[in-house]
Amino acid sequence: MFNDDLKATMPSDHSSAVQSLKLSETDSTGPNNYLAATNEKTGYMHYGSLTSQYDTLPASVTTLVEQASLLCRVRMFPDCHTTFNLIDINFRRHPVVAYEEFLVHWAQWRLAESVGVLETAMEGAEESGNDTEDAGLYTLLRVALAKAELFTKGDFAAARQSMREIRNWLQGVDIVLYTDLQVACLAHYYFLILAIPQVTGSFDPLTFRQIPLAAPEVDLLNITQLRQAMQAKRRIRNARLILSFEVGFLPDELAKQAACRSLIEALPYADEHEPVWAVESAVRSMLAQSLRRAGKVVEADEETQLALNLLKHAPVASERNKAHLMIRLDQMKATPFANSKESFRSWTQFAQEDLIKEDLSILLWCLEKIAEATLETLQADPSIENKALFWQCQRRYESLLQDLGDVYFLYMSQTALSLFDELGPSIKMHEEFHTQYPNFALWTLMIAGKRTLALLHVRIGQQDQVLKIFSEISDLMRRQEAFWTENSPAPEQDDAHDVRMHGPSKKDGSLFADMMGTEWFSDWVDTGYVGLGREVRDFPVALRPGLPKGVNPFMSTLLDWLQRAVTKRELSAAEQRCILDIAQEDDITQEADLAATFQRMEPDTLKVRLYGHSDNPTALTRWEAVYAIFEDWLFHRVNDIETKRHILLGALQTEMLDSLVSTTRYTDIVESAKKILDLVPRLNEEAIRHFEGRKVNWRNVACLARKTQLAEEDSETLWNEQSPGFCEVLDMYKVSLKECRERGHLMNEAATLFFMAQHYHQGAMLLRPAAFTAFSEYLDAANTVFDKSRESWKVLEGWAKVEKLLSAVQEQLRLTIAPLLTSVLCQLPNEEVRAQTLWATIQLAKSNGLGWLMQTNDVAESKHAEDSNRVDVDYEELPTLTPEELSSISTDAGGNVCYVDWYNGSSPGTTLIYPIIVSITPDGKTRADTVSMTWTEIDEIVDKVSFDESDLRKEDALPLFQRLNPLIEPLATITEPGQTLVFSSIGSLHRLPLHALAIAGELLIKRNPVVYCSSFTVLNSAFKKRKAIEATQAPDPKDSLPFRASLLGDPPSQPGKKALRTLAQKFSTSAQTGDASTSFNLTAALLDPKLNLLHYHGHATFEEGAPKDHGLELDDRRFTLRDIFDLELDPRPHSRGHHITLLGCGSGMSKTSLSNDVLGLVPAFLYSGASSTVSTLWPFDDKDATMYTREFYRDFERDGMVDLAKANQRATLAIMEKRPALYHWGSFVVNGYWMLKVG
Repeated sequence: MFNDDLKATMPSDHSSAVQSLKLSETDSTGPNNYLAATNEKTGYMHYGSLTSQYDTLPASVTTLVEQASLLCRVRMFPDCHTTFNLIDINFRRHPVVAYEEFLVHWAQWRLAESVGVLETAMEGAEESGNDTEDAGLYTLLRVALAKAELFTKGDFAAARQSMREIRNWLQGVDIVLYTDLQVACLAHYYFLILAIPQVTGSFDPLTFRQIPLAAPEVDLLNITQLRQAMQAKRRIRNARLILSFEVGFLPDELAKQAACRSLIEALPYADEHEPVWAVESAVRSMLAQSLRRAGKVVEADEETQLALNLLKHAPVASERNKAHLMIRLDQMKATPFANSKESFRSWTQFAQEDLIKEDLSILLWCLEKIAEATLETLQADPSIENKALFWQCQRRYESLLQDLGDVYFLYMSQTALSLFDELGPSIKMHEEFHTQYPNFALWTLMIAGKRTLALLHVRIGQQDQVLKIFSEISDLMRRQEAFWTENSPAPEQDDAHDVRMHGPSKKDGSLFADMMGTEWFSDWVDTGYVGLGREVRDFPVALRPGLPKGVNPFMSTLLDWLQRAVTKRELSAAEQRCILDIAQEDDITQEADLAATFQRMEPDTLKVRLYGHSDNPTALTRWEAVYAIFEDWLFHRVNDIETKRHILLGALQTEMLDSLVSTTRYTDIVESAKKILDLVPRLNEEAIRHFEGRKVNWRNVACLARKTQLAEEDSETLWNEQSPGFCEVLDMYKVSLKECRERGHLMNEAATLFFMAQHYHQGAMLLRPAAFTAFSEYLDAANTVFDKSRESWKVLEGWAKVEKLLSAVQEQLRLTIAPLLTSVLCQLPNEEVRAQTLWATIQLAKSNGLGWLMQTNDVAESKHAEDSNRVDVDYEELPTLTPEELSSISTDAGGNVCYVDWYNGSSPGTTLIYPIIVSITPDGKTRADTVSMTWTEIDEIVDKVSFDESDLRKEDALPLFQRLNPLIEPLATITEPGQTLVFSSIGSLHRLPLHALAIAGELLIKRNPVVYCSSFTVLNSAFKKRKAIEATQAPDPKDSLPFRASLLGDPPSQPGKKALRTLAQKFSTSAQTGDASTSFNLTAALLDPKLNLLHYHGHATFEEGAPKDHGLELDDRRFTLRDIFDLELDPRPHSRGHHITLLGCGSGMSKTSLSNDVLGLVPAFLYSGASSTVSTLWPFDDKDATMYTREFYRDFERDGMVDLAKANQRATLAIMEKRPALYHWGSFVVNGYWMLKVG
């Protein structure tokens, strides 16, 4: 249709576009001379976008607008802005001027400025009422502003309204009547159509693509017909604008090339005002990109050179024309680099050019490509150097995005990251983004980002967070589904067309093309489920609207497809019967019965009947017959998206393996694992990526099953490293290890190394030299890799850092390293060597969480003191606690100290049922003993111990508790009365007052001062803080005492209030009580860099099920454990060294994690800067607290060192003398380093 019209307008003597250019170069550089190159007959060339609206402006203004538009085309942006500044202020808010200025900012990708220009113009129009009188122009401004806000706010609501406005305006207007105003509106309109998949799937693009009004009988897209109409009307600038979006809807590269050539052929017949050189250069560059993607490199290079040559005809000085930068950028983007390192080098060199540095939009492209290359390099080789380089490039890219106001791509760059070995930074980016941009509302992108965040939390075992995120995903899906129906009925959807629109698309140069192909299946039923593995198999959440909670989405999809297959006859009757045979259906003979059976089946029923029950899985031979049908059907016959089919196929085989792993059918396990490993390479690329990370797990499962299978045939497989069976399994593990290292999967590498160590365990238990050596080496290597994986947590701060790490270590195999090693070390015949190695192993086991973090902080501070620019610490720099370091503590404390450590070495695969007690005596000797009661017996007694006041007051409370006396029995011979005993408890022992046990009938607290710590690593950190502060803090002459005390709280009794006032007088300060006992004042005290002592006397709350909400009840609110971890201590956040007394009910109560970390107020205060604390293990009588205060602080009147352990002992015994029940005196305990300088 339009081709005929176009031919009718062509002169018979037309020549090529390049040859027919009539523009001449000029050397003038002043802003007013750039339009000097003109055609004598026609006057100025038109470079602006809205020339049809120039009659609304004075000629002097249109001249400046045209000049600025030309400068924008050649990317001379500083001169461009200078030109706009020459326009009278009264016309700067005119819609035509504002729109052209918006385009300049848009070309630079200065999004914040783009929005500012349009908002200013709209405000002026709304004030004058012009926004409704001149609807077309302001419709354009509204849609342009909506497009900009898509990027600056992540909000599509205004865009949705603008699309409706444009559709209502233009749906009855014929294409031939369009001016450049309508074309400009439609350009933004089609841009938004391409963007909609990032927001919602409940949208019918076909309906919205019915404008412009085109000939329905022509088999061409409406947008193609519009471009051809503009060509026919010789308006090639408009045609080029439409073409840039048209290619986003064309089906393949050939169609795109044909569209480009169609416009090039029309160029010789362009309107005489049209800047042919600019249009042809842009179109030939687009054509070159398409040719290069199609593999036609020679043709692409020719088109690129033509595009570059055409720029020489621009009416500006050649050396100032920067339009060639965009062509070079297009070349770079289409270049297939050999590897990520080559890509990094090339893009870095390009970005370092001076012209590129000045052009921020092109620089942004470069930084994105550089970050992508470093990410690919990091994933291939997760070295420390590559990690540092990646984050450096990523941060630079993010910084420029923020400077430009681009929230959209900032979200894309951050939330797309799923660096499972960089969990800390990845989670931090996700959480910080949503905190900084709470109104971001691009639903599809958010669902993809939330799914990635859920995967990260799955990796660290935070099921509560995963559940929370899944709930958020469900809510996002509901909003997504309702989004397009808000304020108006939703158009009917064309399912077939929707599938095509959401299918994978090739890179075609349009802005959203890549994105449309990456998350197109995110609205499938497995959203929030794909890739999460068994950890979330039974999470009771709806993963999509309409899917009942707890329903396996794979089974739901499979059943839907089976029901459809029966209806559409995709499966034969024999195949249906085979599937139902495994489903154990009886008496099914007629085809109608088959259909009815599928229709009435539920997803969970299908799963049980396919795989059987956990105690009786389906026989593998029966499953294989059905799976063969599924494989052929899903590979070749199902009419649905390929990736969806392939992931479902892999999931079905994975479910079979999962159903077998808890059984003793080892042969079936091995065969099932091999089948899924063989299947994965046959899947498409996206499905392979989905399953790639789980291949090592499947292979390791097969290894364990094969080992057990071989051991049943020959027991030597378990311990003889020379036996064929042992070697066969070891070789399987080596394949896994190699794959992990090649792909940079740290957690899988650590797990594989652990399994390899476990493979040598039995031989090591027999002390076979080769087995013992290999066992130790693999365990050490596994521990090293675990440390590498935890490096990323240091980027987090405060409670987020602590919470994530504690959750992570609870799920890691690392926790089983020490028990496995301990079981072997207990076999060593040399007592001294056995004791020393056990002590070192226990320190390793107890420094997984807070101890490791406190070590990290200590080392970071020392490195910062050496180099103030250094912000990171190598994991290899973290010291291992040695007995010599404890000796330094003992020397500082007077020398008469014994350190006692208990450890639970029981774990799967070990037989240690008795507690191990390891002690270091004052003479430096290490001794290891076994407690004469089992952990089961200990737990039974602990469960009977009640911390209720009425039970603790009873006479039998102490005798019941002292049934645990065997825990300290070995101390009778290795310690002496008066020695300070430092206890590092474990598990449920952290809750108990071990000082209330007895040695030879004497209460331990009477015999010895006792100090507690969660681990000696924590103690060592506390000691270093205190010594550092003592060495640097000079006395304040204004203080009556050479240390600063802060007192606050609200004691529940009058004696308590009096004791607090008396203590304040002692320290020449005032107590903050009543309404002055606030979180603000407590925070101020804790942030005081000169603080030496904080005394709190008031209420505290502890909830067993929510230890993170453990807190001090202040006048304004509860000051929780999270508040303490989040304290912003400055300038050296962890080098404080003060003492804190917490006289609140149960202030020392805690919960012990699986990693043996203690979670409560005491460890929180020690982590955040304190070196010692006094706390209580249960709610107390305030009279006891009053007595304790008086006795504990008695020696604080004298200068010198106060022994907090002895002060606590004295105060405890004073209470005991007057009130002998365990309830009154047993709860007061000292934690941390017990020597405090007061003078």
